[in-house]
Amino acid sequence: MKLAILCIVTVVLSSQVFAARPEPQAQIDTFFGTLRNNGPTTAFDELCKNTLLEAQKKSELAAGAPQIEAVLKIYGNIVRVENVEKKSFGESSARFRLISYHSSGAPLFWEFMFFKTKSEWQIYVFRYNDQFYRAFSDTP
Repeated sequence: MKLAILCIVTVVLSSQVFAARPEPQAQIDTFFGTLRNNGPTTAFDELCKNTLLEAQKKSELAAGAPQIEAVLKIYGNIVRVENVEKKSFGESSARFRLISYHSSGAPLFWEFMFFKTKSEWQIYVFRYNDQFYRAFSDTP
């Protein structure tokens, strides 16, 4: 019995350690869930850990978490998130645009861009803003 339990635990842990990242929408959903429950630092870490984005912009990511923390203090906690647009660029790049609504009633506009490596989807760019006129333009 102990051997069977040990084998099951080993398989579960191995699958989580060696598993590829899920599809982009699942990563976004996890990001917002983690942001609500554990804060921006953990959410950023989980979304970006071991990605090209982390390798290229680690210091910018570290600075981003306190900025989101400050925004959440102003606008309040996220009440709901709404998907606005998903746009594919070929088979290996995709952009997702979302709106988060906060307890103050204020919206934040989010953009996530992913690319597909040989084995998984990775975050490449993500940003947010509170300026409606910039929310859906193609320029940052």
